[in-house]
Amino acid sequence: MADDPELSPQLVASNERPEVEPLLGRSGAVSQREDAAFWGNLFMGTGFLAQIGLLVLVLTIWISVSSLPVGLFTYHPLFNSVAIVLLVQSILLLQPTHTPDQKVKGAIIHSILVGIALLLFIGAGVTIALNKIRIKHAHFDSPHAILGLTTYILIFAQAAVGFAQFYTPRVFGSVEKAKTIYKYHRIAGYTIQILLVVTLLAASRTAFALGPLKLKTWKVAIGSGLIVLGVIPRIKKEKLGFKRQ
Repeated sequence: MADDPELSPQLVASNERPEVEPLLGRSGAVSQREDAAFWGNLFMGTGFLAQIGLLVLVLTIWISVSSLPVGLFTYHPLFNSVAIVLLVQSILLLQPTHTPDQKVKGAIIHSILVGIALLLFIGAGVTIALNKIRIKHAHFDSPHAILGLTTYILIFAQAAVGFAQFYTPRVFGSVEKAKTIYKYHRIAGYTIQILLVVTLLAASRTAFALGPLKLKTWKVAIGSGLIVLGVIPRIKKEKLGFKRQ
């Protein structure tokens, strides 16, 4: 939660980099300028890679779904894809914040995006469940289905804890006690993102995806990989409770 000790205010404000710094910046080095708009956080450092990955992923899924007649099933991948976009954006917006004002505003925007994503995940889960009931198809008959349910549960648990930490910290006994588990919330969030990627890859290997949907695993892998490469390098280790080297 603290400012990056290796970046001076002058360096951040001017966007200059030391000669030895990598082209995309050091791991976790991105920091929002005090006078900068929040939308810029979406592309800072390796953030642009995540944006490209999201674009590839959404186009791949929506183009594949467009070949099918509209029905209960089609809402499942469409809702999920938009929800994933919102979740990733909520992370990218919050990562570079470092001043108290930025952190509060970032957390509010983060919670709103996550809240909308949760509604879409609910819609995606309900539609696929109803579709399987309609066609009398077995539930949880594939790695994707099992991973999907696990991920949904973890996302809702993560969102509930995050909401309580920020909006009702007294639930944990005090504001300070709520702050002590922020690092676990962040670690869980990044873990869930990896699990989402695995779930997407598993989805591309289902019989329906390989058949009528014609969803290409390599396209899903490229999009997912770019998202991970865009988000993970921007992690500030000190926010996870680790000391910078």
